[in-house]
Amino acid sequence: MVRDHAELTARLETGAPRDAGQMVGFVALAFDLDLPPVDTAPVPEIAVTLDNVGQEIVDALEAAAISQDKIDIIYRPFLSTDLEGPHMDPPITLTLSEVEADTLRVTGRARMLDAGNKSFPSITYTAQRFPGLAR
Repeated sequence: MVRDHAELTARLETGAPRDAGQMVGFVALAFDLDLPPVDTAPVPEIAVTLDNVGQEIVDALEAAAISQDKIDIIYRPFLSTDLEGPHMDPPITLTLSEVEADTLRVTGRARMLDAGNKSFPSITYTAQRFPGLAR
């Protein structure tokens, strides 16, 4: 997101997907998180609402919908007295889904990693990759 000025400049964690370990500018935006209820749901979901969104966010969501790329939300809490890195490392990463947008707000559901549907081990053993498996 490109803006004329940053509201906050802080250092990203060393494992950040972009600009790792660098000081970057963050722009303030009003948002609301509705935490999931305590239940036995296999994948916790939260509701995320962004108020007073600009055209740049709507354009980014439309571009993501066309490309079928997933949108990750990274929650990095910083202390105002220490901007040398987020105070949760690694930060929480959620995947946005079911997004609705209008002229005033964007609302979506975000999920944490779906560990129940992830393969284990994460390596797929094939005869092509491991020739010793072939007879």
